[in-house]
Amino acid sequence: MDDFKSTMISNYYANKLIIDDSLYQSFHQNTKHSNQYLLKNMYQSRKLLNSPNFHQVTQLPEKYYPLSKSYFLKKPMHDLLYTCLNERKSQIKENEKDVSLSEQVMADLFWAGYGKNRKNTRVVPSGGALYPLELYAIIFEDSGSVSRGLYHYSSSAHSIQLLRKDEEVFDMKNYIMMDNFKYPSIIFFTTAIFSRNTFKYDARAYRYTLIEAGAMAQNIFINGNEISFSEHLFWRNR
Repeated sequence: MDDFKSTMISNYYANKLIIDDSLYQSFHQNTKHSNQYLLKNMYQSRKLLNSPNFHQVTQLPEKYYPLSKSYFLKKPMHDLLYTCLNERKSQIKENEKDVSLSEQVMADLFWAGYGKNRKNTRVVPSGGALYPLELYAIIFEDSGSVSRGLYHYSSSAHSIQLLRKDEEVFDMKNYIMMDNFKYPSIIFFTTAIFSRNTFKYDARAYRYTLIEAGAMAQNIFINGNEISFSEHLFWRNR
């Protein structure tokens, strides 16, 4: 209870320091993802994206320094992490069949995202150790004692709280704009309480928050891929 009171008091005073019309707030509100925003831009850029010449040019987008000396590096070690990174995909073409999500795998994924480590800090870096993120997940199938629904993750207790379980929660059109994404076992997403770090870093806190969110997503992705390659427990075909 003392931790809860401390959090509430900290959030209260942090909120008093926030300016509602700050630059980061305006940027965040005006760049939100939506069907209307994305489809408009995809339609306008369709000719360029479908051009073979465009794809050929973008295959090597990095800079090139012809007058500088080059040093060729050793090949990466072929371990499990190498396999995960080497096989990663931005989009899912096919779903694994006859596979289910276990309670242990689910617990590992939540912990990898925003759990506490042996030093009693989070498993992701955070500017000023202020941890502005909150981790949520939609679990699409019953798994042991955990029923399907929308959950919030508590890192301090390594537990999840059921928030909703009505059918509207499971309509993926509300969250994902990909028609080739079918039969998920679990979808993670994160939110940020910017006042937790903007009171110290002002608008620059927005950058730190995005970096932290990226680290969270990377942890979940790598852990999920390790599970997928070693135990095949990530996706299920209904």
